[in-house]
Amino acid sequence: MSTLLYQCPAGLSGDMNLGAMVALGLEPAAIEAELRKLPYKGWSLHFENDIRQGITGTRCDVILQQSPEQAHSNVMTHTQSHGHSHAHHEHRGFREIREAIEGSKLSNRVKADSIACFRALAEAEGAVHGIDPDEVHFHEVGAIDSIIDMVGAAICWDLLDVDRVVCSTLEVGGGTVKCAHGIMPVPAPATARLLQGKPFTSGATNKETTTPTGASLLVGKGAEFGGKTCGPQIKTGIGIGQRDDPNIANAVYVSLIDESIASKAYEQDEVVELATNIDDMSAEAISYLCEQVLTAGALDVWQTPATFKKGRLGCVVHALAPSNLVAAIEATFFKYSRTLGVRRKTWQRSKLTRETRVLDTPWGPVRVKQASDHNALTRHKFEYDDCARIAAAENQSLDWVEAELTKLL
Repeated sequence: MSTLLYQCPAGLSGDMNLGAMVALGLEPAAIEAELRKLPYKGWSLHFENDIRQGITGTRCDVILQQSPEQAHSNVMTHTQSHGHSHAHHEHRGFREIREAIEGSKLSNRVKADSIACFRALAEAEGAVHGIDPDEVHFHEVGAIDSIIDMVGAAICWDLLDVDRVVCSTLEVGGGTVKCAHGIMPVPAPATARLLQGKPFTSGATNKETTTPTGASLLVGKGAEFGGKTCGPQIKTGIGIGQRDDPNIANAVYVSLIDESIASKAYEQDEVVELATNIDDMSAEAISYLCEQVLTAGALDVWQTPATFKKGRLGCVVHALAPSNLVAAIEATFFKYSRTLGVRRKTWQRSKLTRETRVLDTPWGPVRVKQASDHNALTRHKFEYDDCARIAAAENQSLDWVEAELTKLL
């Protein structure tokens, strides 16, 4: 399973994403060949190395060839806006863009991802303006360059055979942004709606860092915000943004991770760590508590010494619990201790394949736990009670017993 990890301390935009995809090793010609299947003309892609705050990466420019009418319109706009030139943007609706994608010869996977990203934005815009998503007309995102960014991302995910997307960090910026609806706070209303319920940071700079297109790509693809990955990093790349920001390095960092290797090598599960502070129980009572927690089904129990308020000495009792036994083990803590509260934390766990077998020995059956990893290396541990029984019978040390038992494996 290929996982694409996005780290966006300077946010994300459509062109930054395309630059990062080429930095990962995709051929620009392959991306452009797929994009030519769309019914839009008058554009080209340009990639080059660039640097921001000492960070080198790949910058993408979507270059538009203007018609004479568009050029004249831009000249008039420039004259009327006191020297601030505005590029000509066509407004296209979600329905029109969706039909253009569906009618193209792009792969079904690319079509599905592209439409999902546009739909995420249409639903956000519709919610902001109080209209049906199908009636939404995009302004900046309806322009050719933004369509190229959005569909181009879906093409890149397909070429990389991405199964899962994870976004570990996302900065949205600050200040205000000027758009078709006037001056808006950052994040802009549509971006804020897209990121509702998602973790992000803000204020690293006074400019917009995550654009509606960037947010739509992550949300539309179903990115896991703050998710974890496990596996070797196959490729890494850096995409460079257009603006040279004095406050942050305007770059996005992407990594392609092969999680299939990890999933084949190790078993994956989820466990819950329960913990409570104890400073008013005897050592014997705490030991009895630990025995009861193990009997209730805990995978492991341990203590760490601690000093609490007013200099009271005590310990923290921890227990590792399977997800289905959390309530029972928590009840055991309350029943057999004087605690007033139990903390819990969920852990994702990788573990070696293991089994418990019974070894026939001259001293009778001995239980042994064996584990192996993908390199076929075997680890073993003999049951303490069985070893202690043999050591007492032979008047030998535990080390002697384990050495003799190892010979029988």
